[in-house]
Amino acid sequence: MQMEARAWRHKSKSRSMSVSKLAVAPPMAGGAKVRLLVPCEPSKVVAVGLNYASHQEFVTSAEGGFTTPGGKPLDMTKPVIFAKFPTSLIPDGADIVFPEGATNVHFEGELALVVGKRATRVSEVDAKNHVFGVSVCNDLVDREWLLNDLQWFRAKGADTFGPMGPAIVTGLDYSDLRLRTWVNGDLRQDSSTSELVYSPDKLLSYVSQFVTLLPGDIIFTGTPGKTQAVTRGDIIEIEIEGVGRLRNPVAGSRV
Repeated sequence: MQMEARAWRHKSKSRSMSVSKLAVAPPMAGGAKVRLLVPCEPSKVVAVGLNYASHQEFVTSAEGGFTTPGGKPLDMTKPVIFAKFPTSLIPDGADIVFPEGATNVHFEGELALVVGKRATRVSEVDAKNHVFGVSVCNDLVDREWLLNDLQWFRAKGADTFGPMGPAIVTGLDYSDLRLRTWVNGDLRQDSSTSELVYSPDKLLSYVSQFVTLLPGDIIFTGTPGKTQAVTRGDIIEIEIEGVGRLRNPVAGSRV
């Protein structure tokens, strides 16, 4: 027998103390197992590109940087916002499955901000009052599609391109958390949320000027440094200090 659940933890102001709360019933007799789901059910998933200087440097070096569809340089005085889809989300442990034609899929370890209260045109100062908590996410992307499509619809929004979990942590200061990514046990990213160009609070405020954010909505806040292609059989693990570790295998292509 298997149960399904969404998980969250409350973190006290002291990082050495936490209280775990799992949204499941007590263990059942007969060896019932619990399978964690994506820890929330968003109406929308908003994401941010180029939000670490180190990632901007990597993209510029590897791909020459980005321009708008009209051929103009991106305005980096404001966040680079795009949309993913709730159907792109998968939980901790679930398989990443490439859609047909995906040939250059990269990992992107990130902090996910989860909205707790309706937010419409909120200020940056007030943004924290609209945050429920944070989680770990992987903003997978096919970089060939990213560079060649008019929109990032399939490059970023494909099914299974948004692993998230294993839980949402509430009450945590998310301004300076170490973020690391491993592929098959090899460390590939090592940074901190303190290095974000636009803070999570700034992002929530900015997005809310244009789109009403509802409880459960998610903001993927951006990835640091260099990303690399992954392939069938790879294991991607992303850990954020005080939040947890997200682990997903790459199962290959959908047939």
